[in-house]
Amino acid sequence: MQFRSVKSVLLGTAAAVAMTGGASISTPAVAQQIAVEEIVVTARKREERLQDIPLSITAFSSEDIKRQGFRNLDDVLLQTAGVEFTGRSATGVGGRLNSVIRIRGVTANSSLPHLQATSLFVDGVFALGGANVLPIQDLERIEVIKGPQSAFFGRNTFAGAINYITKNPSLDEVSAEIDASAATYDQYDLNVNTSIPIVEDKLAVGINARLYHHGPMYRANDGGALGKESSRSISGVIYAEPTENWDIKLRAFYQKDDDGHPAQAFWRDPFVSPTCAGQSYDGLDIDFNPVTVTLGNYHCGIVPNPGEGTAPDISVNTTLFPAIFNQVRPPFDGEFGTGFGAPQASPNFLIEQFIDRYPLVIGIDGIPRLDGFGVERETQRYSLNTNFEFWDGYTLSVVAGYNDVKTGWLLDFDRTDVESWWSADPQSGEDYSVEARIVSPDEGRLRWVFGGSYTDQEFLTQGGGGLAITACFGTCALGPGNFTVAGRANQEAETWGLFGSVSYDITEQLTFDVEARYEQDDRKTGINVGTFSQDFTASFKEWTPRAILTYKPSDETTIYLQASRGNLPGNTNNAIVICSDQPFTVPYIDPISGQPSTASECDQIESQVGSLFESTPAQKLDALELGWKQSAMDGRLRFNLTGYYYEWDNLISGIRFTYFRDADDPNFQDGVPNEFPNTIGASVPGSAKIYGVELESGFAFTENWDAQLNVSYNKNEWKDLVNRSEVQIVPEPAVQFKGKTAPRYPKWLGNVVTTYRDSLSNSWDWYVSGDVSYKGKIWLEFANLSQINDYFLANARFGIEREDLRIEVFVRNLFDEDTWINGSRGVDFSDQGNFAFTAQGHNLTPQEKRTFGIRTNVKF
Repeated sequence: MQFRSVKSVLLGTAAAVAMTGGASISTPAVAQQIAVEEIVVTARKREERLQDIPLSITAFSSEDIKRQGFRNLDDVLLQTAGVEFTGRSATGVGGRLNSVIRIRGVTANSSLPHLQATSLFVDGVFALGGANVLPIQDLERIEVIKGPQSAFFGRNTFAGAINYITKNPSLDEVSAEIDASAATYDQYDLNVNTSIPIVEDKLAVGINARLYHHGPMYRANDGGALGKESSRSISGVIYAEPTENWDIKLRAFYQKDDDGHPAQAFWRDPFVSPTCAGQSYDGLDIDFNPVTVTLGNYHCGIVPNPGEGTAPDISVNTTLFPAIFNQVRPPFDGEFGTGFGAPQASPNFLIEQFIDRYPLVIGIDGIPRLDGFGVERETQRYSLNTNFEFWDGYTLSVVAGYNDVKTGWLLDFDRTDVESWWSADPQSGEDYSVEARIVSPDEGRLRWVFGGSYTDQEFLTQGGGGLAITACFGTCALGPGNFTVAGRANQEAETWGLFGSVSYDITEQLTFDVEARYEQDDRKTGINVGTFSQDFTASFKEWTPRAILTYKPSDETTIYLQASRGNLPGNTNNAIVICSDQPFTVPYIDPISGQPSTASECDQIESQVGSLFESTPAQKLDALELGWKQSAMDGRLRFNLTGYYYEWDNLISGIRFTYFRDADDPNFQDGVPNEFPNTIGASVPGSAKIYGVELESGFAFTENWDAQLNVSYNKNEWKDLVNRSEVQIVPEPAVQFKGKTAPRYPKWLGNVVTTYRDSLSNSWDWYVSGDVSYKGKIWLEFANLSQINDYFLANARFGIEREDLRIEVFVRNLFDEDTWINGSRGVDFSDQGNFAFTAQGHNLTPQEKRTFGIRTNVKF
């Protein structure tokens, strides 16, 4: 069900608010913020009022989290202007595997959690991976900071940062809070938070636990469950104030995630709706010259929603014992296959290769053992925060952290009912970090911050889809067999930086801020294949400045202009680092030209990529931002209006190439090519420009009724982007996509939230609340040929509450909107034996179905 009139309401209301002097508010639940508190944020390493800070920030207090019924980061960011986040479908992989947060259309074009444009921090400590699974019920507040934050937060905050600030246990009162909910589709979420003083006014401990379960909403055609999720977490906090001017906080966190195969679909364009086929496409070649080509078998236009026309079934293979492995056939000698031998059936092939054998072969210690399809992940996080005030208001702050995340996964790689490919990619991430800073007193015309930081991080993955198993080759004369990418990627980063800021009040109304960070980021890639091991190191040394001019004509008005630069390292191309420049002694049939060739591995890659980039240059995002924050009508109206313009250089674009390799282990290369070519990816640099406007606003109509409106408009456009990953649908030489829009980020985003509450009795109140969010159409590929349609998502809540108890009934997806929430272009791996990967299609993730539930919150 579509609600086009709601879009008109969103845009019309935004215009009306703007004309009355309104624009956006950075806080939801306006009436509560006006009546109860002013949110204080720490985005610049010092405490500042939200409406005073000259940055675009959306902040949510712990009360907002409870009142809005937020379950996770997905819910939070639905009510944040200019941010797109789908925790169950960050990339084409699907599920809660990796998370990609897209702020203002900037994304790192990488599913790797160690190379993201926007990062999550917990109490100031960088959280490697897991943004889509971390609990939020024990938080004091959430800060969503938009625009480059490299000056203060450092690496991986190219487009922005999200900071979780956890609660401190009380030093003088024993307390506990239980938040529990249950809903249809076997959903339940239990959160328990406790606070226990040990030494009154000096030392306290807090213990927080969560038990979360999300049952399957879809069933595959073979009967298997799709979309099951579960998480169990526990954290402990020790908080101390040994003296009036010294506080210490120690926190330990552990979580175990156990997810089944995600709900997914794959639309096989060549066999369903190849509406692009035969159409002319006016594009550009690599040198920006106009060219006209004929499009391949692909779908142009809107992808039909689930259940419409030719839309695919939401279904994959979910059995660990596919029937195809029961056939008697010779085994294929893959990279770590079974070796040549007598014909035989292999009914246990998936169990043997992926569950019993694969974790040992890949060589990553501590990966959780799988018991079927899906994700198994274990996360440990430890942090220290301490602040010591000395002299007359100067503060020394130290933040240190350790993260360890280990993940195993097994998915049906072709995402169809065809028994063809399966895939796994165990991941392991570990990092240490420390930061120390000195903050001057807030009084006086001159204020400053100075500090330094150090991070050591290691991230291991097979990469690029990991190990893929195919059951059949062409006529099934050989099989089953194993294939891998060009070697395991061992990414290490050692980063240190110095940062500081100076704020000077030129007059009582005018303030000038200068901030900067100098950072050296050394990236090392360890490539391990069989007996071969090689390290490649790239060093990135960058300045990331920011200057802000702020004008405050009154306490209710803040106007600012800022210029900043974001920095993100380049990416290492493993296949290029280890490619052989020796011609083959035995010819092969070139997969591109179809002619015999003996060209070396490096020559084959260079002929398709253009240049052999062992590592792409550091990415730079130069940003201008103009903002206006306003309170009016005695605080009943608050708004933020923000405009921005970005120039993005050396952005990372993925480019695929197909080449014949020598022996997979370079120590055994003999000039004889492998039997089949490999198609893998590399990174090349490009550029883009992005601009847009955001409106976040809130209004308290009466003491009982408030509303929030957020709207964002974004225009992003490639200036230079060469990509050959789509040559099957947009053939050579049209490989330059200048002027096109980035995939998976909409032009329009918006949401409306309204709440009415009143007294029920002397001790009880009642309330009703509803929200509607809008997500515009998104492109699914660089060529901008196919789109997922826009959609609205509505939720409703009704409850009663008193000081220590809240009981609520809720409906999510009120109108049972049946749509795709995300998607991407993908290769049709169900086309057995097609190693040229000519068949294309769409990876699609469905919206969650309508659910009814009840929630209660009890305080002791």
